[in-house]
Amino acid sequence: MKDKRKFIDMNKSSLVSQLLSVRDSIVNKKPDYDMHGLVEENKLTWLVRNIANIGNSHFAYQTYPKPEINNGIFKMQNDSDKLTTVALLSDWASDTFESHLIARQAADNDYSIHLGDTYYVGNKKEIADNFNTDHQGTWPYGKQGSFALLGNHEMYSSGRSYFQQLLPYMGNFVKDHDKAQQASFFCLENDYWRIIGLDTGYYSLKGILGLSANVKLDLHEQQKEWLEKTVRLDDDNRGLIILSHHQCFSAFEEEFPKPGKFISSLIKPGRDVIWLWGHEHWFSVYGPNKLDNGSNIFARCVGNSGMPVEINKKKELKSPKNADCLNPVNRNLALYDCRERERIDGEIALGYNGFVVLNIASNNLTINYFDDNDKQEQPRKVLQEEWSVDIATGKLTGLSITDHTADSDRKLKTFAKDLRKAIEA
Repeated sequence: MKDKRKFIDMNKSSLVSQLLSVRDSIVNKKPDYDMHGLVEENKLTWLVRNIANIGNSHFAYQTYPKPEINNGIFKMQNDSDKLTTVALLSDWASDTFESHLIARQAADNDYSIHLGDTYYVGNKKEIADNFNTDHQGTWPYGKQGSFALLGNHEMYSSGRSYFQQLLPYMGNFVKDHDKAQQASFFCLENDYWRIIGLDTGYYSLKGILGLSANVKLDLHEQQKEWLEKTVRLDDDNRGLIILSHHQCFSAFEEEFPKPGKFISSLIKPGRDVIWLWGHEHWFSVYGPNKLDNGSNIFARCVGNSGMPVEINKKKELKSPKNADCLNPVNRNLALYDCRERERIDGEIALGYNGFVVLNIASNNLTINYFDDNDKQEQPRKVLQEEWSVDIATGKLTGLSITDHTADSDRKLKTFAKDLRKAIEA
């Protein structure tokens, strides 16, 4: 298990992550098995592999090669009028005490989805340490299935281990293994809702060593074709929940707008979507932001599942009007979590880790946000929002939003005078 101190003030460059991974390949315990539980590895192998992976090469992109058998659209196994629970964890795979705790807290759901980033570089050892139960990996596999998106950290080692070692364990857990997640994108759906998992990681690095984020990243052409011809968002009125690793916009860091622009070209003008992403390591909720076609994105950043949440690393937001780190329209930030849970060495303030559970039943959706409850075994609900969809028209309606910290001495920081602005167009 990694010490969380190793992650403090860690920048997102490929070179730093590669060097940290090489260090751990020498110092830390070797894995007994790879993800398939078959092949023993040794420290020298990891060292050689890590050095060989330095650079910004890309492993061959994977799709769904036999769409007549498996086209990347997975059916929720519960009846649509019965409750289905889906746990969402992002930036979780750090193999720390915190990630292990969150995994236990997020267990016992029908599905679980990782929104990307396996630290440091997503190589075979790190995939095994986090996801392989034979190597004490603690990923909370869903009772009916699990899925995983591609982040930038998996691409620091070309994406090879993500595609070859992790994906074979993802998908609907049925006897027919053709229901595995075979690509870095997917759709999980029932009669009322569609959860679309997008791959924003494949083109997320820029430069020979991937030393900077590629803010011009776009979806792979084969993923675009799948969205257009297989998923066919324009022909469907079910409620849309989009997942990705990278943010389309942000009140805090760089923005990656192209995936949102492409989605807006596929859906009917004015049709609204709920979009959850990670990458940034704190929990934040936005009111509606417009896509090019007039649709609203109701965005939530949930990248606080495993990495240290360094709440004093960024400038404290004073208000939407005078916070320098906000762009001119401030992206309609409604609330974010800057509560301090602990301090390391008396000066590094860390916030709460957490996760999300979607409760889906007929045309109703409840989104529950949990924190780690001061490292207790049972999580604590901090926010809940409720939505409904009219599948005759595709209209999405925010019904309610409740801040469960409002009456406590440690509250979420709110920017909207009326929190309902986070769910109303």
